[in-house]
Amino acid sequence: MRLCYMYEDSVCTIIDVDESRRKVEINNYTDNPQFRAFGVNEKPTYEDYEEFIASRCFPKDRDKLKLELKRLDIPFYDPILIIEKTEGRMAEDDFRLVIERNN
Repeated sequence: MRLCYMYEDSVCTIIDVDESRRKVEINNYTDNPQFRAFGVNEKPTYEDYEEFIASRCFPKDRDKLKLELKRLDIPFYDPILIIEKTEGRMAEDDFRLVIERNN
């Protein structure tokens, strides 16, 4: 799976993930760590990736979680499914994630 971490329309970081092997590789397209998915971390672990993904969607303990999942037409809490629907957009910034699945 490939994720494009973008600021507005500019690609900041490409994240390639092999979920079965729990491997993550990144390519940064900006020198500014504030615009990179993992900041100054050039070799994120799978755990770093999981934390990053979780940070780009609403928390699992959100009030009225079931209503929000229903609104998004998602059967259960899964950060990737949520990001596919929301692009990982947050109210406080202009970043987003675009997911490309390997077929």
